[in-house]
Amino acid sequence: MAELAIVGSQDVDASEWLDNAREVQLPTRDSSVKATVGTLNGYELIVMPRNSSGRPVPPHAIDYRANMDALSRAGVRMVLTTAMVGTLRHSVPNGSMLVLDQFIDFTKDRQFTFFSDDRFGFADMTEPYCPNLRAHMIRAGESLGFHMAPRGCCVCVPGPRFETRAEVRMFAQLGGDVIGHTNGTDCIMAREAGMCFATFAGVITLGAGLSDHDMNAHDWHEPRRQHAARFRKIVGEMTRSLRDSGSDVHVDCRCATAAPIEK
Repeated sequence: MAELAIVGSQDVDASEWLDNAREVQLPTRDSSVKATVGTLNGYELIVMPRNSSGRPVPPHAIDYRANMDALSRAGVRMVLTTAMVGTLRHSVPNGSMLVLDQFIDFTKDRQFTFFSDDRFGFADMTEPYCPNLRAHMIRAGESLGFHMAPRGCCVCVPGPRFETRAEVRMFAQLGGDVIGHTNGTDCIMAREAGMCFATFAGVITLGAGLSDHDMNAHDWHEPRRQHAARFRKIVGEMTRSLRDSGSDVHVDCRCATAAPIEK
Protein backbone atom coordinates (compact mmCIF):
# COMPACT_ATOMS: atom_id res chain seq x y z
CA MET A 1 0.00 0.00 0.00
CA ALA A 2 1.06 3.63 -0.47
CA GLU A 3 3.50 5.40 1.84
CA LEU A 4 1.97 8.83 1.15
CA ALA A 5 -1.57 9.94 1.98
CA ILE A 6 -3.57 13.10 1.45
CA VAL A 7 -6.19 14.05 4.01
CA GLY A 8 -8.22 16.68 2.25
CA SER A 9 -11.02 19.12 2.72
CA GLN A 10 -14.25 18.82 0.78
CA ASP A 11 -12.58 20.59 -2.14
CA VAL A 12 -10.06 17.79 -2.74
CA ASP A 13 -11.65 15.43 -5.28
CA ALA A 14 -9.70 12.18 -5.56
CA SER A 15 -11.29 11.32 -8.91
CA GLU A 16 -9.66 14.43 -10.43
CA TRP A 17 -6.29 13.76 -8.81
CA LEU A 18 -5.42 10.15 -9.43
CA ASP A 19 -4.77 7.76 -12.28
CA ASN A 20 -6.00 4.18 -11.88
CA ALA A 21 -8.14 5.31 -8.95
CA ARG A 22 -10.04 2.74 -6.94
CA GLU A 23 -12.15 3.17 -3.84
CA VAL A 24 -11.18 1.14 -0.79
CA GLN A 25 -12.29 0.66 2.78
CA LEU A 26 -9.28 0.97 5.06
CA PRO A 27 -9.73 -1.00 8.29
CA THR A 28 -9.44 0.60 11.70
CA ARG A 29 -9.54 -0.92 15.17
CA ASP A 30 -13.35 -0.63 15.30
CA SER A 31 -14.60 -0.12 11.74
CA SER A 32 -13.28 1.14 8.40
CA VAL A 33 -12.76 4.44 6.58
CA LYS A 34 -13.46 5.20 2.92
CA ALA A 35 -10.50 6.31 0.82
CA THR A 36 -9.23 6.26 -2.76
CA VAL A 37 -5.97 4.66 -3.88
CA GLY A 38 -4.27 5.51 -7.16
CA THR A 39 -1.17 7.04 -8.71
CA LEU A 40 -0.03 10.57 -9.42
CA ASN A 41 3.00 10.90 -11.69
CA GLY A 42 3.58 7.20 -11.20
CA TYR A 43 3.73 7.53 -7.40
CA GLU A 44 1.13 5.63 -5.42
CA LEU A 45 -0.86 7.51 -2.83
CA ILE A 46 -4.05 7.43 -0.81
CA VAL A 47 -6.55 10.29 -0.84
CA MET A 48 -8.87 10.36 2.16
CA PRO A 49 -11.58 12.95 2.83
CA ARG A 50 -11.33 14.33 6.34
CA ASN A 51 -15.08 13.75 6.57
CA SER A 52 -16.15 10.67 4.63
CA SER A 53 -19.74 10.57 5.90
CA GLY A 54 -21.18 12.15 2.76
CA ARG A 55 -22.94 14.87 4.76
CA PRO A 56 -21.79 18.06 6.50
CA VAL A 57 -20.22 17.35 9.89
CA PRO A 58 -19.09 20.00 12.39
CA PRO A 59 -15.35 20.04 13.18
CA HIS A 60 -15.71 18.62 16.68
CA ALA A 61 -17.63 15.58 15.37
CA ILE A 62 -15.06 14.40 12.79
CA ASP A 63 -13.54 11.01 13.57
CA TYR A 64 -9.91 12.15 13.48
CA ARG A 65 -8.68 9.04 15.29
CA ALA A 66 -10.26 6.65 12.79
CA ASN A 67 -8.67 8.53 9.87
CA MET A 68 -5.15 8.32 11.27
CA ASP A 69 -5.65 4.77 12.55
CA ALA A 70 -6.71 3.66 9.06
CA LEU A 71 -3.69 5.30 7.44
CA SER A 72 -1.27 3.92 10.02
CA ARG A 73 -2.60 0.38 9.58
CA ALA A 74 -2.31 0.77 5.80
CA GLY A 75 1.41 1.42 6.13
CA VAL A 76 1.33 5.15 5.43
CA ARG A 77 4.42 7.02 6.64
CA MET A 78 3.74 10.54 5.28
CA VAL A 79 0.54 12.59 5.51
CA LEU A 80 -0.17 15.84 3.67
CA THR A 81 -3.21 17.94 4.50
CA THR A 82 -4.97 21.11 3.46
CA ALA A 83 -6.13 23.76 5.91
CA MET A 84 -8.55 26.41 4.65
CA VAL A 85 -8.01 29.14 7.20
CA GLY A 86 -8.81 32.67 8.24
CA THR A 87 -6.07 35.19 8.81
CA LEU A 88 -5.38 36.89 12.13
CA ARG A 89 -3.20 39.61 10.59
CA HIS A 90 -3.43 42.14 7.79
CA SER A 91 0.16 41.15 6.96
CA VAL A 92 -1.16 37.72 5.91
CA PRO A 93 -3.78 38.82 3.37
CA ASN A 94 -6.59 36.89 1.79
CA GLY A 95 -5.25 34.43 -0.78
CA SER A 96 -1.98 33.83 1.10
CA MET A 97 -0.40 30.37 1.18
CA LEU A 98 1.61 29.07 4.12
CA VAL A 99 3.49 25.90 5.04
CA LEU A 100 2.62 25.62 8.72
CA ASP A 101 5.35 24.99 11.28
CA GLN A 102 3.51 25.56 14.58
CA PHE A 103 0.04 25.48 16.07
CA ILE A 104 -1.69 26.62 19.25
CA ASP A 105 -4.50 24.31 20.31
CA PHE A 106 -7.68 25.77 21.81
CA THR A 107 -9.96 22.89 20.81
CA LYS A 108 -12.22 21.15 23.32
CA ASP A 109 -15.00 18.55 23.49
CA ARG A 110 -13.55 16.37 20.72
CA GLN A 111 -11.13 13.50 20.22
CA PHE A 112 -7.77 14.82 21.32
CA THR A 113 -5.39 11.84 21.29
CA PHE A 114 -4.62 8.83 19.13
CA PHE A 115 -3.86 6.77 22.21
CA SER A 116 -6.10 4.56 24.30
CA ASP A 117 -6.22 4.48 28.11
CA ASP A 118 -3.90 1.48 28.38
CA ARG A 119 -1.47 2.24 25.53
CA PHE A 120 -0.02 5.72 25.31
CA GLY A 121 3.14 7.79 25.03
CA PHE A 122 4.17 11.38 25.66
CA ALA A 123 4.59 12.93 22.22
CA ASP A 124 7.33 15.48 21.58
CA MET A 125 5.53 18.34 19.81
CA THR A 126 8.40 20.84 19.76
CA GLU A 127 8.30 20.68 15.97
CA PRO A 128 4.77 19.41 15.35
CA TYR A 129 5.07 19.40 11.55
CA CYS A 130 7.77 17.18 10.03
CA PRO A 131 10.69 19.44 9.03
CA ASN A 132 11.75 17.11 6.21
CA LEU A 133 8.28 16.83 4.68
CA ARG A 134 7.79 20.59 5.04
CA ALA A 135 11.05 21.14 3.17
CA HIS A 136 9.78 18.97 0.30
CA MET A 137 6.55 20.99 0.20
CA ILE A 138 8.41 24.32 0.22
CA ARG A 139 10.70 23.19 -2.63
CA ALA A 140 7.67 22.03 -4.61
CA GLY A 141 6.01 25.43 -4.23
CA GLU A 142 9.21 27.21 -5.26
CA SER A 143 9.49 25.00 -8.36
CA LEU A 144 5.98 26.03 -9.33
CA GLY A 145 6.65 29.72 -8.73
CA PHE A 146 4.19 29.92 -5.85
CA HIS A 147 4.76 32.57 -3.20
CA MET A 148 4.31 30.53 -0.03
CA ALA A 149 5.33 31.61 3.44
CA PRO A 150 7.71 28.90 4.70
CA ARG A 151 6.38 29.21 8.24
CA GLY A 152 3.11 29.94 9.94
CA CYS A 153 1.36 29.35 13.24
CA CYS A 154 -2.23 28.13 13.13
CA VAL A 155 -4.54 28.70 16.07
CA CYS A 156 -6.89 25.73 16.24
CA VAL A 157 -10.33 26.43 17.68
CA PRO A 158 -13.38 24.20 18.25
CA GLY A 159 -15.86 25.68 15.78
CA PRO A 160 -18.32 25.62 14.28
CA ARG A 161 -18.93 29.19 15.41
CA PHE A 162 -16.64 31.97 14.25
CA GLU A 163 -14.51 34.03 16.59
CA THR A 164 -15.19 37.38 18.22
CA ARG A 165 -13.09 40.44 17.44
CA ALA A 166 -11.53 40.18 20.89
CA GLU A 167 -10.54 36.54 20.29
CA VAL A 168 -8.90 37.39 16.98
CA ARG A 169 -6.87 40.16 18.65
CA MET A 170 -5.86 37.81 21.46
CA PHE A 171 -4.84 34.96 19.14
CA ALA A 172 -2.66 37.34 17.11
CA GLN A 173 -1.00 38.63 20.29
CA LEU A 174 -0.22 35.03 21.26
CA GLY A 175 1.71 34.57 18.01
CA GLY A 176 -0.94 33.08 15.75
CA ASP A 177 -0.95 33.91 12.05
CA VAL A 178 -4.03 32.03 10.86
CA ILE A 179 -6.98 30.25 12.43
CA GLY A 180 -8.82 27.03 11.64
CA HIS A 181 -10.84 24.16 13.08
CA THR A 182 -9.23 20.84 12.17
CA ASN A 183 -5.51 20.96 11.53
CA GLY A 184 -4.14 20.80 15.06
CA THR A 185 -6.07 17.65 15.85
CA ASP A 186 -4.91 16.01 12.61
CA CYS A 187 -1.33 16.93 13.47
CA ILE A 188 -1.47 15.56 17.02
CA MET A 189 -2.97 12.26 15.88
CA ALA A 190 -0.36 11.83 13.13
CA ARG A 191 2.54 12.52 15.49
CA GLU A 192 1.21 10.08 18.08
CA ALA A 193 0.76 7.48 15.32
CA GLY A 194 4.40 7.99 14.23
CA MET A 195 3.72 9.49 10.80
CA CYS A 196 5.39 12.47 9.14
CA PHE A 197 2.89 15.31 8.70
CA ALA A 198 2.84 18.60 6.77
CA THR A 199 0.13 21.11 5.93
CA PHE A 200 -0.57 23.54 3.11
CA ALA A 201 -2.66 26.38 4.55
CA GLY A 202 -4.67 28.65 2.26
CA VAL A 203 -6.19 31.88 3.57
CA ILE A 204 -9.81 32.21 2.46
CA THR A 205 -11.05 35.03 4.70
CA LEU A 206 -10.08 37.76 7.12
CA GLY A 207 -10.66 37.12 10.80
CA ALA A 208 -13.49 38.82 12.66
CA GLY A 209 -12.90 42.53 13.03
CA LEU A 210 -10.25 42.75 10.30
CA SER A 211 -12.84 43.85 7.73
CA ASP A 212 -16.36 45.26 7.60
CA HIS A 213 -17.77 42.09 6.04
CA ASP A 214 -19.96 39.57 7.83
CA MET A 215 -18.45 36.15 8.51
CA ASN A 216 -20.27 33.89 6.06
CA ALA A 217 -18.86 30.52 4.95
CA HIS A 218 -20.94 30.57 1.76
CA ASP A 219 -18.71 33.36 0.43
CA TRP A 220 -15.61 31.19 0.51
CA HIS A 221 -16.38 28.43 -2.00
CA GLU A 222 -14.32 29.93 -4.83
CA PRO A 223 -11.21 30.72 -2.70
CA ARG A 224 -11.37 27.16 -1.36
CA ARG A 225 -11.43 25.73 -4.89
CA GLN A 226 -8.52 27.93 -5.92
CA HIS A 227 -6.38 26.80 -2.99
CA ALA A 228 -7.33 23.15 -3.56
CA ALA A 229 -6.12 23.46 -7.17
CA ARG A 230 -2.80 24.93 -5.96
CA PHE A 231 -2.44 22.15 -3.41
CA ARG A 232 -2.95 19.56 -6.15
CA LYS A 233 -0.10 21.10 -8.16
CA ILE A 234 2.14 21.09 -5.09
CA VAL A 235 1.38 17.43 -4.37
CA GLY A 236 2.04 16.62 -8.02
CA GLU A 237 5.45 18.25 -7.81
CA MET A 238 6.17 16.47 -4.53
CA THR A 239 5.31 13.07 -5.97
CA ARG A 240 7.80 13.65 -8.80
CA SER A 241 10.47 14.52 -6.27
CA LEU A 242 9.68 11.58 -4.01
CA ARG A 243 9.54 9.20 -6.97
CA ASP A 244 12.92 10.33 -8.27
CA SER A 245 14.75 10.63 -4.95
CA GLY A 246 13.19 7.74 -3.07
CA SER A 247 11.48 8.41 0.24
CA ASP A 248 14.42 10.32 1.70
CA VAL A 249 11.96 12.25 3.87
CA HIS A 250 12.72 9.72 6.59
CA VAL A 251 16.49 10.30 6.68
CA ASP A 252 17.27 11.84 10.10
CA CYS A 253 13.51 12.17 10.73
CA ARG A 254 12.32 11.59 14.29
CA CYS A 255 8.56 11.61 13.69
CA ALA A 256 8.25 7.83 13.95
CA THR A 257 9.89 7.77 17.39
CA ALA A 258 8.56 11.03 18.84
CA ALA A 259 5.91 9.35 21.00
CA PRO A 260 7.46 6.21 22.57
CA ILE A 261 4.91 3.99 24.27
CA GLU A 262 5.06 3.92 28.07
CA LYS A 263 5.92 0.50 29.50
